[in-house]
Amino acid sequence: MRKKILIVTQKMIMGGIEKALIAMLNNMQVKDYDVTVKLVAEDGELYGEIPDFVSVENIFGAKETALEKMLDYTKKGDIKTAFKTGLYTKLIQHTKSNYKQNKYYSRMVPRDETVYDIAIAYHSPVTLPTLYVMNNIKAKKKVIWIHCDVSYYEEGMRKHGEKFYDRFDCIFCVSKYAVTRFIEIFPNLKDKTFPFYNIIEKNKLEILSEQEEGYHDKFEGIRILTVGRLSEEKGQDIIPEILSKLLLKGYPVRWYLIGDGVLREKMETMIKEYHLENNLCLLGTIKNPYPYIKECDIYIQPSRHESYALTVAEARVLHKPIITTNTGAAEQISHGETGLIVNFEKEQIYNAILRLLSDKSLRGKFSSNLAEQAADTTIEMEKLYNMVEGIQ
Repeated sequence: MRKKILIVTQKMIMGGIEKALIAMLNNMQVKDYDVTVKLVAEDGELYGEIPDFVSVENIFGAKETALEKMLDYTKKGDIKTAFKTGLYTKLIQHTKSNYKQNKYYSRMVPRDETVYDIAIAYHSPVTLPTLYVMNNIKAKKKVIWIHCDVSYYEEGMRKHGEKFYDRFDCIFCVSKYAVTRFIEIFPNLKDKTFPFYNIIEKNKLEILSEQEEGYHDKFEGIRILTVGRLSEEKGQDIIPEILSKLLLKGYPVRWYLIGDGVLREKMETMIKEYHLENNLCLLGTIKNPYPYIKECDIYIQPSRHESYALTVAEARVLHKPIITTNTGAAEQISHGETGLIVNFEKEQIYNAILRLLSDKSLRGKFSSNLAEQAADTTIEMEKLYNMVEGIQ
């Protein structure tokens, strides 16, 4: 019989978690698996990228509102589920706790009676996919996939996570750094926590980088690029001050940000405050950012927190000189050989940029060294295949 695999995630927005999932699904086509992806919401820029061989379902079913669900259950004679739907909808409306909201959502939706070989909670640490796989799914093995720097969520994880992480058979983290941070919080789970790097399809990424032109502004100076959700943990809010100092020094630089998020309004205000209208460019969400990465001169990841940073991996594939803060992203860089690793401090980031701006040969050295590395991580898929094939 075909092995049945379930993957549960939030939605297919343009993010590192979602891009890594698409790459993993693409690689699974070589196996004759019965693969289902369940989504909390069926939207996002990458929804159409899910391969055709994958069955896609919404965990809440076809009915959108709670009232529609209650009426549907009532028509079917399932009064108990109709009552539960109304009760938990009311409880969700009266709590501000994300954990409690997700707990109520998982209790509201019906259990999936299918028996899967492996069920994967692909969005963590304490989210609806995690609770749904734990409480609503039958599977021979259950896996949780940690895609974040858990130290950023440590308080909530200590409060809620220990109740259910031990109920998973395996815990994958997207880097050794993430494994270390997780084990520091939950040392008793050390024996079933392992690194599983995000899948990078080098050849596909290189093809995408050639499909179209990146920048259209005819700028002739040094282009700096940062890709990622505009958010506090990604650190873009320190860029205006750093860029302003570079411009005052007379360096011909323009810094581009690809991505959108809650920091956008703040970034627009800071751009005006520092008079950076011509030098700090908010490009928004771009489905194919790879031509921009390919054409930039320096790639910078100024994150406060990062478990792996898929964007750094993509910059490595395209041989870009990289500056990254000392988070999980730094695991991908050899300091002084393929990039520069700094602490999350404005002065350190500023000085690292100065070093690359003033030393073209160093930028060339980093690019050459990256070109000699094997950046493709599809070999990681063997970890999942071995687990699947070992299930009786």
